[in-house]
Formats: sequence, C-alpha cells, structure tokens
Amino acid sequence: MKILLTSNKTYHNRPDPGKWYTYEPLLELGHEVYWYDTVDPKEKDYDKIIEKFKPDLIFCCVTGNGHITPYEPWESIKRETRSGRTTTFNWFCDDTWRFDDGSNIVCHHFHICSTPEPTYINKYKEAGYNNIILANWHANSAYYPCLPFDNKDIKISFIGAPNAIREHFFNMAGPYVDITQVFGLTQEELFETYCRSQIGLNLSFNANDPEGKTQMKQRLFEITAGQGLLFTQNHIGLEEFFVTDKEMITFESIGEFIAKAQFFLKNPSLVEKIATNGHKRFLAEHDSKIRLAHTLEKIKELS
Repeated sequence: MKILLTSNKTYHNRPDPGKWYTYEPLLELGHEVYWYDTVDPKEKDYDKIIEKFKPDLIFCCVTGNGHITPYEPWESIKRETRSGRTTTFNWFCDDTWRFDDGSNIVCHHFHICSTPEPTYINKYKEAGYNNIILANWHANSAYYPCLPFDNKDIKISFIGAPNAIREHFFNMAGPYVDITQVFGLTQEELFETYCRSQIGLNLSFNANDPEGKTQMKQRLFEITAGQGLLFTQNHIGLEEFFVTDKEMITFESIGEFIAKAQFFLKNPSLVEKIATNGHKRFLAEHDSKIRLAHTLEKIKELS
C-alpha cells in the first residue's frame, strides 16, 4: 500500500516519536511511505505530492494546533475526502479534552478516524460519525533493549516534563516513596530508562485539560515495552488493554499509590511476575507493527 503519512517530524524542536513508532513500522510492514512533515515539509505543496505519489491512503495525525503543526494541509485533505479517490484517515490522540470543540468536528473531514478512548466510540456515533475505530497508543519493541530483572537499577521511574499537577503528586508521595523523575531525555535515553526501571509510573491526568481529566497515555505502552511493571493512575477503559493486578497495577489516590508502591517494593518477585505478564500482553497486542497492522485492516474494512 502507498501511504502518505501526514504528521509532525519534530515536537518542540525535538524528534517526534512517530519516526520510531509509526514511520519505521509501516515500512517494516512492507508499505511504501511518504512522510509529509507538518512542521517543516521539504515540499510544501501537498497537492503536488498527492498527484506525484498517488497514495492509496492518507494517514494523518493532525491536531489543528498551528503552533506545533503550521503546515497541516486541511484544505487539501478536505478535497481528497470529498473526491473519494483516496481514503483519508486521522489518528486522534487527546479526545478527553479535545473532543467537544475539536475531534467531533474535525472527524467529518476524514473517511475514517480513530480514538484512543474506548468510551468515546459512542460519543462519535452520537455526533453523527460512524466510521470511528479504537486505536490506542503503542511502542516499537525493536528499540527497547530489555534487561534481566535483576539488572534493572531503577526501582521506580517517571518520565515526563514537570507541571503543577505532577509536582503536587511528587511532593505528597516523595517523603514515602523514592521515585526517579526524569525529563528532557533523547528518545534513545527514554528507551534505556524504561528498560532500566523495575516499575514505571504513569500519571493519567493531562495538565492541558482545564478540568484535569485523565486520559490514555503512550507511557502505558512504553513502560510495558521496557518490561517494567506498569503502575498507573486509573482511567476508564484501561482494562481494554491490560488486566488489573495481573498485567498492571492501578491506583486512584496518592495515598493508595503510596501504600501499593511500598508493598511492591518489598516484594520484587511479584513486581517481576506482573511486569513479565504485562510485557507478554504488550508484545502480543500493543507492539507498533501489530497495532498499525490491525488499524490498517480496520481502515480497509471501512473503505
């Protein structure tokens, strides 16, 4: 299949994970891919690219955020969708806080869209859009050099930029649980840190959301890719991807996190067991090539 991948190659002046998690896996699946960079495209005439490349699928991850992706080719995509000659698809990322004034409007410009939120499938249908599929985040196992559990030298890690909500969490939990907090890593350093971590912490809330709601995070799959125990703030729909207490550990409050973290730090064999289960589930269902192949199959069924 010829795929015109339309997304940003950089994010805040750093390489976007799309190179490792989307572009390369699509190539490995045997597809011919042209990556149009919505930040700084080499060829800015998107229509010219379409006419020359003649894609079977326009695979987008566009947001409408002009600060991040100033060259999102909205008018060209709308024309292609109306023409019907090329299937257009958009991978939505942040529906819990972008749906009401974004995704539920933008979706109508594409033949097919996906959401990472299981509970939002019906929201799209209620908005009159039926070609919506579930396609969550994923990670590419090829870049996670997993270590034997005994060689993992970080007990608990959290990878993510500081913000007020996260700082409050760590200020409250810090006196009771030692958490290694890191940010500003290169992608290679991120891969390595997850692989060195016995437990990977995921905080599901998003500071960009004025209401502070939780959401699906890519971190869920990066932690399990590195064969660490996924220790995550609960979010509705998580059970679609991992089994609680068998493949991941969830918590609702800071107090519950502290109690569970202290328990598991005293029981490393249990940490290893659940981490191994989570990694097996990741490899079976959430590796990038598997996730993308499944998504492309759903797109084909709806086209």
